[in-house]
Amino acid sequence: MSVKQVLRVTALGALVTTAACGVASSTTASADAGVKLTAELPVDSGAEVLTFPIEAAAPLPRRPDAAGHGPYPIVLMHGMGGFNKLENLPVTVSYFNGVQADLAAHGETDVFLTIAPPYNTSEVRAAAIAPQLDAILKQTGAAKLNLIGHSQGGLDARILVSPNGLGYGDRVASVTTIATPHRGTAVADLALGLTSGPASSVVSGVSNTFLSLLEDGVYSIQSNPDLLAQANEMSTSYMASTFNPKYVDAAGVTYASYAGRTDLQNGRDDCTAALYDNDPSALDVAQPELEPTASYLASLGETNDGLVAVPSAKWGTFMQCVPADHLKECGMLFQNGPDSVSGFDHLVFFRAVVARLRAQGF
Repeated sequence: MSVKQVLRVTALGALVTTAACGVASSTTASADAGVKLTAELPVDSGAEVLTFPIEAAAPLPRRPDAAGHGPYPIVLMHGMGGFNKLENLPVTVSYFNGVQADLAAHGETDVFLTIAPPYNTSEVRAAAIAPQLDAILKQTGAAKLNLIGHSQGGLDARILVSPNGLGYGDRVASVTTIATPHRGTAVADLALGLTSGPASSVVSGVSNTFLSLLEDGVYSIQSNPDLLAQANEMSTSYMASTFNPKYVDAAGVTYASYAGRTDLQNGRDDCTAALYDNDPSALDVAQPELEPTASYLASLGETNDGLVAVPSAKWGTFMQCVPADHLKECGMLFQNGPDSVSGFDHLVFFRAVVARLRAQGF
């Protein structure tokens, strides 16, 4: 196998492997999980907010037009791959590892998970999700929903809400994206052969174990037109020239975003503009499945989570950088409780995301 082939296998493998976040587990994190609870909501809110990782700035103020109308149901939207089992992995993987149950245990019982075609464009996926949103609205009697999308799930959400998409802006209060490639990812560019001269150091980072997981599967799906269209949609050129100009934000909907950082990157350059403070002392070590692509993106000068660079993940109000790779953000692989290096806990993180929405009256 040539160096170029190895790099493209690595990139495409990362796109596929990082899609399936979270391994089912019966273990739940403790209530605080090393994250400080601070009573920093407005005095009349009568609630506390989870902050991560240690300290945080004051939360967004309540929007006058939103106050008193929530809380709206939470909808979790998965990224590429979704709930399908990845045949070449030694475990069955699924999205949002324990998040729904953990939120329910903390009083958030109106939390729903949508299912989209695992390997297709966001246009196709959004069309499949739309009737699920209709069903959630009907079941709960809610006027609006809060959409939280991880990775490609954030692009699906934008299409659903955009007036140039499916026009759900009147039924959605907020769109929160986590590690979504709003401006594409150089990993997709590499997988599609749209870039040349990648760093040779990436090759040395590809472990034999990683390649053994991919060899049978990646080549069999390279001919899948839906997968290729999906990867193309995540390219930097497509997002700049086609997706972002078309799928503009909907008026009256609040947009917010989070990003991850790994590979021992402290985020000083890209994470300082976030609403909630970045803690440069909390460092994450990329899991083996993402180390090659994390190193590749770092070689381009991009603070990243192993798949998406921080600047690409920013959309709307940039809330925070978290010390986690693209897998750990939603609990994979075998992430139960605080990470042994960074202290990141995906369950506590999602509690914080929801608590911050509630603080705004959503």
